[in-house]
Amino acid sequence: MRIVHLIVGPLQSNCYILIDEITAQAGVIDPGGDAEQITRELTAQDVEVVAIFCTHGHPDHVAAAHTVLQRISTARIYMHPDEVAMLSRYALPELGEVQLPELTEYKEGDEIDVGKLKLRVVHTPGHSPGSVCLALDKQEVLFTGDLIFVGSIGRTDLPGGNESQMQASLRRVVEEFPEDTVLYPGHGPQSTLTEEIATNPWLVELS
Repeated sequence: MRIVHLIVGPLQSNCYILIDEITAQAGVIDPGGDAEQITRELTAQDVEVVAIFCTHGHPDHVAAAHTVLQRISTARIYMHPDEVAMLSRYALPELGEVQLPELTEYKEGDEIDVGKLKLRVVHTPGHSPGSVCLALDKQEVLFTGDLIFVGSIGRTDLPGGNESQMQASLRRVVEEFPEDTVLYPGHGPQSTLTEEIATNPWLVELS
């Protein structure tokens, strides 16, 4: 397994390319901008992209999804159904409204293969109704979208945000995942659940 980390778009979002080195298949997680940069990296990695995963529908996480799809043509764009209904409310001044005409819905518990790797969908609303984390359980890796950051958590004051749902989602992650799980957030550096439980004030109170 290899994870390539790109920082994209005006809001400096994290885009991850998850690569199964056995099959040379890859999944793109949160292509939030800079489609040229993403497709150039995919070409350099010499991989077959089989899926584009959106942890949620905010433009800074999906803005380049359709362009990347058009250029690689073999993948599907995945998004939780609760996000699809909200896309028209997610326009940002910097990015406008993102059009995603081709979507495949995924939901809690679904598993998507990337080569021999298997990503499991964990529905974690709070930042938005259809926010998800993506778990690589055997590798103890969790792509958290805008749920957990280093020392912080996602906002709940945007359209569809809900503070009580956020608390429930945070508690779920703390209770269900091993503490040495590596966290790959939607913004900022990676961390571990151990580190965040010890230092992140929003998780300290849950542990």
